[in-house]
Amino acid sequence: MQEAFVDVNSIPTHIITWGKCIEESLDNVQEVVICIPGNPGLPGFYTEFGGTLQQQLGLTGRDLPVWVIGHAGHYDPPEAEVPQLTGNEELFNLNGQVTHKIEFIKKYIPRHVKIHLIGHSIGAWMTLQLLQKKQIRDRIKKCYLLFPTVERMAESPNGQTFTNIVMPFYSVFGNVLFNLLKAMPIWLQSQIYLRIFSIPCDHVSTALKCQPSVAEKAAFLVDDEMARVRGLQCELIEQHLPLLKFYYGAKDDWVPVAYYEELIRLFPQADAQLDTKGIDHAFVLSSSKPMALIVSNMIQQTTN
Repeated sequence: MQEAFVDVNSIPTHIITWGKCIEESLDNVQEVVICIPGNPGLPGFYTEFGGTLQQQLGLTGRDLPVWVIGHAGHYDPPEAEVPQLTGNEELFNLNGQVTHKIEFIKKYIPRHVKIHLIGHSIGAWMTLQLLQKKQIRDRIKKCYLLFPTVERMAESPNGQTFTNIVMPFYSVFGNVLFNLLKAMPIWLQSQIYLRIFSIPCDHVSTALKCQPSVAEKAAFLVDDEMARVRGLQCELIEQHLPLLKFYYGAKDDWVPVAYYEELIRLFPQADAQLDTKGIDHAFVLSSSKPMALIVSNMIQQTTN
């Protein structure tokens, strides 16, 4: 595993890679796996998933590089300056995040390299938007949309909770509370993440990187998600159906099973499946290895 910070759209961006680091040439590489995370877009949450996925692909004879790209503004490296949210909203909203991923692919993925594109949660919605750009779409081998928040986010059980409770509370107290949290000793912050936020021990170090400025941008993105991710983009999905693989949770308060059933009703030919292994929407916190095995099998089944 290698970590790097690269310039994407004038924003220092956290990248974690397996198989090939981002500074290496891809001249002899034919395919690469890129993962677009959910929100918050911290690649550190995906280390076990990405590492297991790359290992499994290697064991089956497809030794593909696996790269996870962080969202714009969702990590503040100490040695670089990230633009603040105020006055730069267009860089950090949904449109800005999609543009950020377009610029990353154009800058760091050579044209001859085909892309297996994984989108988790809101990363799935971003993935769909990328397909509208011909220069990106022509490079895509397959898109794997995991627990896809691609419609009616505000209507989902979690969406209603965020809209009616979490966001109003955060808008009043969020910045103060995060600043208080960051003023505490690291050991106390760790205990709060472990015991109050239920962050697994292996992920506490990543959670600790969530500075107040990062939390502010993540909350801003959630707010935009609630406003923008409404009806299913049927025309976009129908146009690109052969490129899409959907994976829904059997109990997902962001993406209820009814959304899966509606997709199947609208698109009977869709390559979509419902989880049978009890994997949560936030699979990176508890089920990274099982999810990596599932995605590895998906990639293996993708024909040339």
